[in-house]
Amino acid sequence: MKTRNGKIARLPRHLREQLNVRLECSEPSPLLLAWLNALPEVREIVRRDFGGEPVTKHNLSQWRRGGFQDWLARRHFLEAWHEEISRAGGNGAPADTAATALAAHYGRLLLHWDGECTPEFEASSRVLHGFCRGVTELQRQAHRTACNDLATEEPKGNPTGEAQISPQSSPVAACSTVSHPVAAKKIPAEA
Repeated sequence: MKTRNGKIARLPRHLREQLNVRLECSEPSPLLLAWLNALPEVREIVRRDFGGEPVTKHNLSQWRRGGFQDWLARRHFLEAWHEEISRAGGNGAPADTAATALAAHYGRLLLHWDGECTPEFEASSRVLHGFCRGVTELQRQAHRTACNDLATEEPKGNPTGEAQISPQSSPVAACSTVSHPVAAKKIPAEA
């Protein structure tokens, strides 16, 4: 996701959140600017970082097309994810639930896309791409954990205490389509 560095992006998170909610409620720009520029935190940031130049209509417009669109896209994704969790009844791995919600959100985005790359479409796709990286990493970690759990399972019905691993039953084979050259070796079972 793009790192924003304008006047509004440098405001504390709680103020950006309040601004985004007010933007969503279609509060007029003059009221928003008067509110923002009256806040001591905002005055300090613009004094320190922007030579005292207050937040302008242009700054607000830039935020509305960028940071606000990112905020909306994140919020819509999280709402869809919570709906998916509720629908699943809390059953299932969180990474899988997030992947399902992400796929549904991508589908909705493309279904309603008219072929134009509007700022809203770009913001939504940028946010979804960021979530996709995170969900992919969660799924990889869940996969590694499952493979490690398979690798450390106690052998069943083996009186010698040694695990017999064959290419068909090895954790490597269960977690990969490529067989491993050492998968057929005997390894001592862990106590």
